[in-house]
Amino acid sequence: MLSSGKLILKTIILIVCLLAVVGIMVIYKLNTFYGKIASVTVSDRNGSTVMMLPNDRGNFSIFATSTPRVFVDLLTQSEDRYFYYHPGINPVGTSQLILSKIGIGHRRSASTLDQQLTKILLENETRRNVWNKAVESVCALVLDLSKSKDDILLSYSNAAYFGNHIQGLRTASEAYFDKSADRLTTEETLQLLSTLNNPSYNNPATKSNIGMSKTLASRLGVNVIEEKFIQPDVVNQNLKLFQSSLTDFEIAHYISEIRPEMGAKIGTKTGAKDREIKLLTDAKLTTDIQNIVRSTIPSLADRDAHNMAVIVIKLPENEILSLVGSPDPKSTEFGQQINMLNEPRQIASTIKPFVYAKAFEMGARPYSLIDDTEYRYTTYEGQVYYLRNYDGKYHGRVTAAYALDNSINVPAVKTLDFVGVDNFATFLGKLGYTDTKKVHDFEMGVALGTIDMTLIDLAHYYTIFPNQGKLTPLRLFSEPKFNKDIFPQEDGQVIAPEYTQLVTKILSNRYLAIDQFGYKSDLNLQLDNYALKTGTSDDYRDSWVMGFTPDFLVGVWVGNADQTSTKNLSGQSGAGEIWSRVMELMKHTTYNKQTPFTFNKIRSIDNSNASAYGLSGDDVEKARNLFLNDK
Repeated sequence: MLSSGKLILKTIILIVCLLAVVGIMVIYKLNTFYGKIASVTVSDRNGSTVMMLPNDRGNFSIFATSTPRVFVDLLTQSEDRYFYYHPGINPVGTSQLILSKIGIGHRRSASTLDQQLTKILLENETRRNVWNKAVESVCALVLDLSKSKDDILLSYSNAAYFGNHIQGLRTASEAYFDKSADRLTTEETLQLLSTLNNPSYNNPATKSNIGMSKTLASRLGVNVIEEKFIQPDVVNQNLKLFQSSLTDFEIAHYISEIRPEMGAKIGTKTGAKDREIKLLTDAKLTTDIQNIVRSTIPSLADRDAHNMAVIVIKLPENEILSLVGSPDPKSTEFGQQINMLNEPRQIASTIKPFVYAKAFEMGARPYSLIDDTEYRYTTYEGQVYYLRNYDGKYHGRVTAAYALDNSINVPAVKTLDFVGVDNFATFLGKLGYTDTKKVHDFEMGVALGTIDMTLIDLAHYYTIFPNQGKLTPLRLFSEPKFNKDIFPQEDGQVIAPEYTQLVTKILSNRYLAIDQFGYKSDLNLQLDNYALKTGTSDDYRDSWVMGFTPDFLVGVWVGNADQTSTKNLSGQSGAGEIWSRVMELMKHTTYNKQTPFTFNKIRSIDNSNASAYGLSGDDVEKARNLFLNDK
């Protein structure tokens, strides 16, 4: 008798253990499927959502942390009146369904909200058979034992499908009605509830939805006001705006490789921040810059320029504040669906500050004299080139500072000749430029910017001037790991700060550049602490301006995606228009700290000469005549 009792007890314990194991496995599986429903959102540095990634089912879903009472009340009335009383399945409803299957009575469905939730999580919506229903019933029983009713309602509201690739109450409220779920009216709630039985053909964007919602209201005995139903044309406008916000043209290709593993447990009050990729960009700033770019389209189009790109970098952290790669990514004209931030283009005279920085490291100085006269150089292959300046003139003997600030070509080539192509290729390699073979192929032509770079790379390299010769990797994400995946370069001091200070001192002297750019220019700003360099490539294909303060850098490119020429559009007249307006915008933001440039490593050689700056211990006469003696 005793042994028989022990056997029964052991059997009971074994059954309980098996049921516990099954229950744990069921909850684990349901939690896994539930976690995959949530979309990953991408937000800017201020928390504004700029992009959303579809979940594994191709739907978009932002999890809510609570369920509005009006939705709960109407949902349980319409879908599961005994929700708060049954154990996950409704025994009465299930019995009636079984009887109807054998011809006794009529009942189409006996699914509780628990069963509907498990059906969604198991992706059984279109696979309706006895086995699946049995599995859903078991899962529903386990779910009801392990979770509270409120937890189940919250999870159901996050998982329910509302058509148009929209999953979850919060997402549906924002997509269809442009408002948060807690602000839904009774009428709008009914419009969403009437969607549940046929999401593809009866969602709020369809003509039948309001009629179905009124029928549902009548069945539930709910009083409604006709005018408070949202008409399909308004819903479709909201839906279109919502869908346009799902993808960010400029960062989409970065985000595609940065998708963290994120999960959620059924009923936990986890919100969007738990599934968020945080950017360091500023969405409002980007919108303002996009408006600037678009407003310049008519004037630049008159000069046969149809593509533009802008980057703004916060210094000294090298955080990317804004990326604009096209005036209108949705346009099918002029290659505007190409992101010009990432397209290599001939960088023209924007290369010259790097040439002079390297020359200063090797002993040249801003006051070094260079003859700007007719000049020819012969390539290693024996080809002879006669150099011309942008203005078609020669300026005689000029200082290196004057030559750089006025972007004179002959002195730039002579300076590269002094530096040496091999040395300069090594320097560019330290910056991160990988195609150094082109430097050797183009030889002296490199001083005129015949090599190609993307705007993002060029802007990154330019940060060594305001950042005292240090190259810090760009930062697009707040998560360091993501930045390392995208921008793997390590911090490095690529050149001593005194040499970048000399270059910055030159580029910040707008009076020195008057001969080339004039007194009145888009490049002359009401700022005390900025520096810039323009660039215009062969046949006016590329117009560049790279400019910076100690607080931020703005890089602009203008041209045509198909490499065709513009109508004599220079860096000043093309990219300069956009650049000056973006700089004016930045001047009035919190990013402008009005930080002065640091020139603590350099000293004035002769106060009567604006270009006479050098370093302590200079052999002034030697440096002044360095190019004249180097024949």
